[in-house]
Amino acid sequence: MKKLWCLLFLIGFSSPLLVSGFEDEESNCFALRDEICPNANITFWLYTKAKPEGIELSQFNLPKDEFLPLKPLKVIIHGFKGHRNYTPNIQLRPLFNNLDINVISLDYHKLAYEPCYSEAVNNAKFVGRCIAQFLETLLKNKLVKNKDLHLIGFGIGAHVAGFVGNFISQHKLEHITALDPAKPLFLVKDRAQKLDPTDAKFVDVVHTDVMMLGLLEAVGHVDFYLNMGVSQPNCGPINLMETHFCYHNRAADYYAESISNPSGFYGFYCPDFKSFATGVCVPSKDFEVMGFEVHPEARGRYFLDTNSMPPYAMGYNLKNLNRQLKGRTFINDDMIDKFLETNDEA
Repeated sequence: MKKLWCLLFLIGFSSPLLVSGFEDEESNCFALRDEICPNANITFWLYTKAKPEGIELSQFNLPKDEFLPLKPLKVIIHGFKGHRNYTPNIQLRPLFNNLDINVISLDYHKLAYEPCYSEAVNNAKFVGRCIAQFLETLLKNKLVKNKDLHLIGFGIGAHVAGFVGNFISQHKLEHITALDPAKPLFLVKDRAQKLDPTDAKFVDVVHTDVMMLGLLEAVGHVDFYLNMGVSQPNCGPINLMETHFCYHNRAADYYAESISNPSGFYGFYCPDFKSFATGVCVPSKDFEVMGFEVHPEARGRYFLDTNSMPPYAMGYNLKNLNRQLKGRTFINDDMIDKFLETNDEA
């Protein structure tokens, strides 16, 4: 059954019955219907260089002095079964604070509780609406400039960031970074139901598990596929779900390294996944850097490999790129051939 579930994800199906097949275990699952904001299940925590331990924020009694003088603000949004001290917060928050960049970590763990995946997907839009309302309060009170506001979402949190962009009314979001945006139940054509490039002035995306937990589809202005987005080094046997969790979480590790490693994660342009996997496109002068130093003008899909151990960044080293799909995933060779023959838009 596990292999069938994986195969359906690969070829583009998304069944609620498969995704929420954990329902027989559910006990504390609940789906919001039309809750008002603020919501007791959604909390905001501010972390600064002076207050690295964090303080909980109230929309009605903001500690304005904590935001002054004005600084760039990163809003970090966790994914399914996450919380404010989980991926990608643990990787990114200390590095940002060391740079004297303020961080707000969202915590909506009761709305993204394991094993309640389908409820978490339902709740994502409501979480996005409440974040938008909170950020509008910060902007109205001049506690952050719109140009200094950057949302970073992981998994389901990447789509939550997109929903923020839909709900915020006074300003168009400046920047969204999506770390391996979630695939299950987001394989839909309606852009309003998932992250897309219209959600901010600039949307950059990091793909690390396109065969299972993350989207293969390009959903940003620029999309980076590290190790094809198929498998990540030293994560375990390809037939285990734990391995895919490692692939998925690795997006946060790569982004964190991009903050401090001067070598940089440089990818080269390829029009689509198929062109890269079949060797049609070759490295040219069209390079872009992934991560913290990404250029807001970057557009298209970019492919790069990593080292097998930290530091992962290889700089401009695009020699001997691994384009092989077979043997790197649970999908058999015949299905990979069929996938590459039919998947013209990936």
